[in-house]
Amino acid sequence: MADRTEDAAVRLTEYADLHGCSCKVGQSDLDDLLGEAGLTQSRDELLFGVGEDAAARKLTDDLALVSTVDFFTPIIDDPYDFGRVAACNAASDAFATGASDNLDCLVVLGLPQELTDVAPSVLAGIADAIDGMGGAVAGGHTIISPWPFAGGAVSATAPPDTLLTSQGASAGDRLYLTKPLGTQSAMGALRVSDDEFADVVADAAGRPINQIGDEALAWMTTPNRAAVIAGRDLATAATDITGFGLVGQAEVLADNSGVEVELTRLPVIAGTEGLSALFGYGLEDGASAETSGGLLLSVPAARSADLESRLDDAGVFYRQVGHVTDGSGVSLDEPTIEPISR
Repeated sequence: MADRTEDAAVRLTEYADLHGCSCKVGQSDLDDLLGEAGLTQSRDELLFGVGEDAAARKLTDDLALVSTVDFFTPIIDDPYDFGRVAACNAASDAFATGASDNLDCLVVLGLPQELTDVAPSVLAGIADAIDGMGGAVAGGHTIISPWPFAGGAVSATAPPDTLLTSQGASAGDRLYLTKPLGTQSAMGALRVSDDEFADVVADAAGRPINQIGDEALAWMTTPNRAAVIAGRDLATAATDITGFGLVGQAEVLADNSGVEVELTRLPVIAGTEGLSALFGYGLEDGASAETSGGLLLSVPAARSADLESRLDDAGVFYRQVGHVTDGSGVSLDEPTIEPISR
């Protein structure tokens, strides 16, 4: 991880009780909130909106504008790395819909008064990450907040006929995941400061905690842009894996598509399965919150070889993690857990 001496004394995660995407409102509570607010109906002026990873508006026959907003509390202590992860996570919601061109970000940043000195590092991390995705920081809004948070309002464009939602999966489709799971467990282990408990954590992981943390950071700062470009014109549905975890996001896809999702494999960052068992995060059940996770792509079986070839050519990690059947909901019965190390 980056060693930025000017921020070495700051532990951002100590300023929040919930970290990364685990700070988000739960899935059932969010559904109730939207229902009470009357925001469950589609809008004629939008191609899609509430209930999807982002909203899309058709501008011309050849151009659609996708917009989204995402921000969260620190999942890592280093301010620069916090900014990188926050930017990658915010852009992921646009990429999950297939929008990958003309990326802009309006930064959303909140910091306690005593942490305002780290603002330049957080902003630099956001700017560098957005620049690395071929986008630009176009402005933003910054406030004083008791909990630190960072992210952005992101917009991107794509041809309307290439956009993806969570509504198009069909029985027979295969499901692919483009990053391993386990970021919550990895980052939780890094936050352990009690020396005695640190030994217990190290034993549960079975490999160096810093190495697990470095790998988790590398995954969280890997954009999903190349993955969705590879899936363009092949995938029938998509979503990205964030605060609801793999099973939660799969439930969204299953409900919106009117199908059943059967999950059979869980690729996880090596060591995080033991950490999750220690912390009780539910990684082995697909329930652990993920921050800046991969895409879940639904692809017809006849096109799966094409997708795998494109992902290989683009250097994108992937695993087939299940398939789509007739029915409803999500099933996960004694899945194969595959440790992944970089």
